[in-house]
Amino acid sequence: MKRAAILATIIWALACLPATAGTIVNFKVSGLSFDVELFDEQTPTTVANFLSYVNAGAYNNSLIHRSTSYNPAQVQIIQGGGFQLVGNTINGIATFDPIVNEPGIDNLRGTIAMAKMGGQPDSATSQWFFNVTDNPNLDLPENSGGFTVFGQVVGEIGLNAIDQIAGLQVFDINAAVGLSGGGPFGETPLINGQSLVVVDSVAVVPEPSAFVLAALGIAAACLRRRKE
Repeated sequence: MKRAAILATIIWALACLPATAGTIVNFKVSGLSFDVELFDEQTPTTVANFLSYVNAGAYNNSLIHRSTSYNPAQVQIIQGGGFQLVGNTINGIATFDPIVNEPGIDNLRGTIAMAKMGGQPDSATSQWFFNVTDNPNLDLPENSGGFTVFGQVVGEIGLNAIDQIAGLQVFDINAAVGLSGGGPFGETPLINGQSLVVVDSVAVVPEPSAFVLAALGIAAACLRRRKE
């Protein structure tokens, strides 16, 4: 009877667990650590593309190379995924084939979206950006077909992290990295005006096993019963 009761409790606990969330990835950025939940079901091609770069280690030691707020669009973002720091050298991240655009989710504060070439909807490769504010202009079809949102930061920790990065002073360091006449480093955030903002790592957070989830469900059920 006890075994039957335990089995019934496990089945009940599993049934009461919330539906599996999207893939969670952890960003470690210049001393900050925060999680991002990906929208696996809504934007499968974009998520698969992003994870291909994650699994290849392409974003490790990469840079937040752009922090911008511009008018009249009133867009505020922080952008990365394009350049990697190798020793004292900045290299472009090797890219896979561009992917098809998957717009439809609003570019709201705290979401992550793919960057792409202006006027080319299906040109996203490795670069991404976080929406620091709600950016409805990035949803407009006439704006490169709309920008594909494929995830969101988790909780206040994530929002505070992107706010901290967005709050850094930006500098035009194109000449400092050997570029003249313009380049991608015209709005680069620097820590204390000196240090680059480095994405130390982006890694998938392993999901807990069904047994662990069941055990947590049982523990929660036991606590509820005790309170009753």
